[in-house]
Amino acid sequence: MKFHLDAPNLGRMSEQRTVTAASDAATTLTAAQTVGGVVTMTPTAGRALTTATAATIVALLGDGVQVGSSFELTVVNAAAATNAITLTAPSSGGITLGGVSAMATVAAASSATYVGVVTAVGTPAVTFYRKGG
Repeated sequence: MKFHLDAPNLGRMSEQRTVTAASDAATTLTAAQTVGGVVTMTPTAGRALTTATAATIVALLGDGVQVGSSFELTVVNAAAATNAITLTAPSSGGITLGGVSAMATVAAASSATYVGVVTAVGTPAVTFYRKGG
């Protein structure tokens, strides 16, 4: 266990978050929006929300990135009813959505937080897991 006197965590957590209001359309996120971001959308139909590629995510995480490095992405569906947002992986982008396919769907009037875990650095790969329900 390490304790850093220069930056002790005295029971408080504070992180910088990027909040992105996505348009009511299929949307592809940048690495900065994907890593530690909060994305809101009010879809009028079912919409796809595509993560950034693993290569851009790993590049953003920087020199200290290693297998097991992780971050969160929160998706907020502000539709009152009916229209879902589905988290998707870019084609040939090194992204895997872990769990069953239903875990990628964020129902209307709800939110979901995903943990992205770096699974490879040389040929970048990231797997997203949904937290909670």
